[in-house]
Amino acid sequence: MEINEILKLDIKQVNDVPLTNKIKSVYVGDLLSFVMANGKEDSLWLTVQKHINVIAVAQLNDFAGILFVQDSYPDDDTIAKATELEIPLFISKKDAFMVIKDLVSIGL
Repeated sequence: MEINEILKLDIKQVNDVPLTNKIKSVYVGDLLSFVMANGKEDSLWLTVQKHINVIAVAQLNDFAGILFVQDSYPDDDTIAKATELEIPLFISKKDAFMVIKDLVSIGL
């Protein structure tokens, strides 16, 4: 799935980067060591963690993007680093379960 297709849902893009990545899967997790060990390349990562370390984890795992759930808005430093690395950031007011239901409904 093209990453820009998730914008059909109640999801907003946080940073201004190209949306050229493809999403092959979704990973949900907040414990960074688990995410580093288990996240797969080209995944859309759903998390409530919003500090700058999530950008390093996303880069390490070559994630398609990060979707912050439950209105967990990242700070300016986190957004700036993600923008520098062209990692798309998104936000949703919904919890991870509801976002996953929505993603499944559009074919992911």
